[in-house]
Amino acid sequence: MTVVFLNGCTSAGKTSVARALQEILDPAHVRTGIDDAFAMLPLKLHNHPDGFFFDRDSRGEIRLNHGPLGLALLKAHARMAAALAGVSAGVILDEVVLEEVLRDDWREALADCDVFMVGVHCALPELERREVARGDRLIGQARGQFDLVHVGMSYDLEVDTTSDTPSDVASRIADAYQRWRLMRV
Repeated sequence: MTVVFLNGCTSAGKTSVARALQEILDPAHVRTGIDDAFAMLPLKLHNHPDGFFFDRDSRGEIRLNHGPLGLALLKAHARMAAALAGVSAGVILDEVVLEEVLRDDWREALADCDVFMVGVHCALPELERREVARGDRLIGQARGQFDLVHVGMSYDLEVDTTSDTPSDVASRIADAYQRWRLMRV
């Protein structure tokens, strides 16, 4: 039961890297992430205090928040990911972990898995450029997440997607992941 856990800001390139990783990892790994969890919730609970919503934090930055149903869904998503790891060759997670309760919950949910943690970094100006170019993100999310997403996390590998292609980053992750797996045998 192995998991490659990619954690970083929105627009850091995690999904593109995860897809590239899927193409080169052997055996094949399945992929899921926070966007899949959001997609499970009915649209009427997006931008709703019971589900997921945006507000401003104490710094005045855009913050993604969750209400009780949103938190329950995120916790269920973590357990779903652990279940996937139990029945597949491996799982690639594409996540944005912004608070202690979610960090702790991921650790609990994946306690029986071998987890290769990857911190995905990107320079703030590039994150903001990508956020605007995507056209599907609330502008300001990346800035709001930038100083929070890696707090309290420890990684087996850290990568920077600012100027490297997803394929190049995926190759570095795959090499380090294979070495890590060999050391665990």
